[in-house]
Parts: sequence; C-alpha cells; structure tokens
Amino acid sequence: MARKSKRYVPDLVADMAECDANYIRLLRLFPSMDKTDSRSFGVQGITEDGTLVRMEIHERCRYTTMLTVQVHNDEVKPWVKWPVLAVRIYHDIRSAEVSGFERHQHLSYRYQTPNPDMFQPDEKSQINRFFGELLAFCLEHGHSLEPIIMDGGAAVP
Repeated sequence: MARKSKRYVPDLVADMAECDANYIRLLRLFPSMDKTDSRSFGVQGITEDGTLVRMEIHERCRYTTMLTVQVHNDEVKPWVKWPVLAVRIYHDIRSAEVSGFERHQHLSYRYQTPNPDMFQPDEKSQINRFFGELLAFCLEHGHSLEPIIMDGGAAVP
C-alpha cells in the first residue's frame, strides 16, 4: 500500500515575522530609500575578492516601494549564480517580501510536487529566508561605498 505524503501547510506567522524582520534589516542597510534611488555596498566574506550588493528602487507609491537586489561578483563561476530578487516593501505594515526572483514572478505560498518549475512546496518561505540571511550577512560584513544620508541631512561615512 502506497503511503500518501503529508500536504505542506504554510506557517503564515513565521513567514510574516521573517518579512517584518527583513523590513527592519533593509531600513538599516538603506535608510534613505525614500529619497535615494539606489544603494551599493561591498561585502567581504562571500568570495575571496569581495562582492558588490546593489539595491535599486524601481517604483515608489504612497504605501509601497518596489526594488531589486542584485549581487555582483567579478569571479566567473558558472555553477554559482546569484538570483536577482524583486522585493516589495510595505511601509504601512512595515514588512518586506520577495515578490519574485529571476524570471519567476508571483510566487505562491504552496506548490504541489512535482511541478514543471521544480519548486519546493515552501518556495516562497525559502526565498524570503534567503533574503533575510543575505541582509543579515550584509549588515555584519558589508561596508558602504558612498556616504549614507540620515534624517536631518548629516552624512555618515
């Protein structure tokens, strides 16, 4: 008798907590996002020669901001490719979630397996955790490539 696999049930509380934490991390890395269109910084520790992380805002609305996060590396390693993340920031609820990566947009909270795109059942949760880990790593190991303008106009090196 074949045993039926248990259906994945998303943990919405944990997922929302991750998105809320990502919002806080993102504001620490990009405090002037309401006035500045892009932010770049270097990160040591991902590779030997360092890496550049670039955040670029594509759309601002009253309660939301859309940005992309790209990781650039001079080393050419065809087996390692950093995904380009599309992030939607909800300022009214102070949350930031990955809305897409590479050419995959509109991620579902649950996927049946197998599926044509080979997504895991918890793909959306995994990509938001990945984003959180990337932001945390950047906070710990990153360095600014340009002055940061804080509220009040003072530049912080």
